[in-house]
Amino acid sequence: MKIVAKPIKAMVVFEYKGKFPIPYKFKLQLDDGSEQLIRIDKRLDSYKQKIGGIEAIIYECQSVIDGVEKRYKLKYILSNCRWQLYAI
Repeated sequence: MKIVAKPIKAMVVFEYKGKFPIPYKFKLQLDDGSEQLIRIDKRLDSYKQKIGGIEAIIYECQSVIDGVEKRYKLKYILSNCRWQLYAI
């Protein structure tokens, strides 16, 4: 996977007793300025990570993007509640 760290707009779900958001779908801004909506087909794993003093939750996911099944990582940065497409 290649690290891209692009900011995204995410739609998330909170479980009844869960304390962290679960990504459902997100919008990625493309190079031409348009946005692509990507629905998350599978959440494979999630874990907390601390890099350089910044706490984040990493979600490993899988979706069909442009007709091809791809795996990628979404990152939720806890300190400022921001989402990134971390790696694809």
